[in-house]
Amino acid sequence: MAKLEISLLLVEDDNIIRNIYAQILSKHISKLYTAKDGSEGYDSYLENNPDLILTDIKMPIMNGLDMIKKIRENDKSMRIIIMSAYGESRFFLKAIEAGVKGFLIKPVETKHLLHRIEEQANDILLEKRLKDEAIKRVVAEHERDKGKKILKALSQTTGIFFRKGVNDNTVNEALQLVGENTNVSRVYLFKVHELDNKNHVSQIYEWNAKGMIPQINNENLKNIPANSDIFSSWVKLLSNHQNVMGVIDDFKEPTKTILVEQDILSLLAIPIFVKNSWWGFIGFDDCVSKRIWTTSEINALEMLAFNLGGAIFRRDVEEEMRKLNISLEERVWERTKDLEQEVTERTIAERLLRDSEEKYRLIYENANDGILLIMNSTISLINPKMTEVLELSPRDIIGKKFSSLVVHSYIKEVEDLIEDEIISDDNIKNELQIQMLNGKWLLLRVTKIMWDFEPATLAFISDITKQKNAEDDLHELNRDLAKRIKEEIDRVKVQQQLLVQKSKLESIGELSAGLAHEINQPLGGISMGLENLLLSTTNNDVDVEYLRNKVNLLFNDIDRIKKIIEHVRLFSREQDNSIIEVVSLNNVIYNALSMVRKKLTDSNFEISLNIPKETIETMGNQYRVEQVVLNLITNARHAVNEKAKQSDTNEYKKRISIDLDKNKKNIILSVTDNGIGISKEIISNIFDPFFTTKSEEKGTGLGLSISYGIISEMNGEIDVESIEGEYTRIIIKLPNK
Repeated sequence: MAKLEISLLLVEDDNIIRNIYAQILSKHISKLYTAKDGSEGYDSYLENNPDLILTDIKMPIMNGLDMIKKIRENDKSMRIIIMSAYGESRFFLKAIEAGVKGFLIKPVETKHLLHRIEEQANDILLEKRLKDEAIKRVVAEHERDKGKKILKALSQTTGIFFRKGVNDNTVNEALQLVGENTNVSRVYLFKVHELDNKNHVSQIYEWNAKGMIPQINNENLKNIPANSDIFSSWVKLLSNHQNVMGVIDDFKEPTKTILVEQDILSLLAIPIFVKNSWWGFIGFDDCVSKRIWTTSEINALEMLAFNLGGAIFRRDVEEEMRKLNISLEERVWERTKDLEQEVTERTIAERLLRDSEEKYRLIYENANDGILLIMNSTISLINPKMTEVLELSPRDIIGKKFSSLVVHSYIKEVEDLIEDEIISDDNIKNELQIQMLNGKWLLLRVTKIMWDFEPATLAFISDITKQKNAEDDLHELNRDLAKRIKEEIDRVKVQQQLLVQKSKLESIGELSAGLAHEINQPLGGISMGLENLLLSTTNNDVDVEYLRNKVNLLFNDIDRIKKIIEHVRLFSREQDNSIIEVVSLNNVIYNALSMVRKKLTDSNFEISLNIPKETIETMGNQYRVEQVVLNLITNARHAVNEKAKQSDTNEYKKRISIDLDKNKKNIILSVTDNGIGISKEIISNIFDPFFTTKSEEKGTGLGLSISYGIISEMNGEIDVESIEGEYTRIIIKLPNK
């Protein structure tokens, strides 16, 4: 025989009897407690709260009746059996007054005792089952009510998004609806975005329950790197369609600290996907209790996140269509205005249907939309427009399944939509675009209603064949537009490369005097060396070692000329932008300066070079970077010469400073002059193509524009500082290698 699943307290002052009964009862009772007198029995009752008490009457310190009296002060329903050697009626009467469930006279036969205990145990277990069922019923009803509220909020928010679109007002309205119906402390949206070419996550919307501290301006919740210690584990789950939820005590650092600072006790975060891409997530905080979300709640809120992703996708598509099709609006309007007129008439018809039964009948018979009444999965009623739309007579429609009239690939969707027996309390309409067997495209809008006290489906049918054709034409035009845009971009790239090459050749032409000097210097050395050799030969004074040294010097000068010519040749030819290599900015500065140093020294310029001994390198095209530096030096020379012309004294010193340095993030190259400077009115235009302050014969205005393009291609930045009449500094920031 299995043990009875109850707890029993045995109170008996006789050690022998107590031990005997304890051995017997322990074989039949799951939990057994013993006490040797009424006082100890009362203490055991308070500590263990047994289901049943078996007690003697006469005991030291406190007798059984006094113990029962004290227990009754706390619990009127406690089940008690008296087992006593005294059978006087007065004890029996007192036991009845105390509300005991049995009175046994010692000695008691074991089977009688067990029978009496089993009776009480069955009653106790029955009461427990009834109580558990009642508790389960209350919990189930509570969960059902919560589920209904969440589902209602889901329906309302979905309706808001698809009727009004996704914007600040509708998102805030939806978050409030969800927050109030889920009884949470805070509801919010986080969005994934790119910052410094890396993914970050930031909070963008929030709703707070009354008394909750808003977190929308919390700097810890803005621009969180996706790969940070705080958020990387969340990203791994959310980006793989998994939720983040739980009690904050179970979260790991440093995430736990940030959540505790917001007074959060538990949370649920559900990912939002837009067209299979992770867009962000919606979160729910509970700052009042350590909440455990039920499966039905999570499923409902996951559907909310899914619908929100769909609404965002719809908004993005609509915005993209609007931007791409501005030039096509007139044509689209012509193709769709008939449909818009029909939609307007349909809206008016639906509003009039609610006014009165008579108006309903008139609209029903004269509506521009087809109307179907479907009961038990078959068509029961149609309006005249329906026969026109389907191109069938009433007898070929009524009594058939609507799904039998559509193209095979849409049958399942139509049956799921029409045969769903859920009746929407707030009259939310479901829509579906389908193709019929006659080739027409229809918009099917379904509402669940009660018709003659039975559930039915009311379907509104609109012919959208013209709209579909217009959309197909629009898609074709978009493809042509994308092709034309690509061709124009390729043409612009070619023109830009020609402008870059033109700028190089202009620089070479302007610096020709300096290049001639660089070549003439080693040529002079070669000429003098040859004269010395000729003179030594004439005097028969030729030493072999002297001849070898002289010839080596002549070859060095020849190599110098070759290098200058090769460098100018490479610099001036058209470069392949796709070739990226390690570029030493130290050499770039020296090479660029070598082509203009002659002009600078002849014009009494002071050149200040602040270049570190260590080689500073970046990734790019050496000759395109040289072109930028050469352009900046040339512009500085023009600005200084202009100021020298305006100066009334000879004390003005012409200065150009070239600085090169780097930090952990960037390389910084700057060219500074003490020339005429740039006025505030034009400083914002200096990087524009063809903008120049020089005369037509002195400049085209392409130099800084091309420099800006070259630096941008290298993922760098170029900026200017200037005070008119004092100085100009051009600053270039490039990434480290």
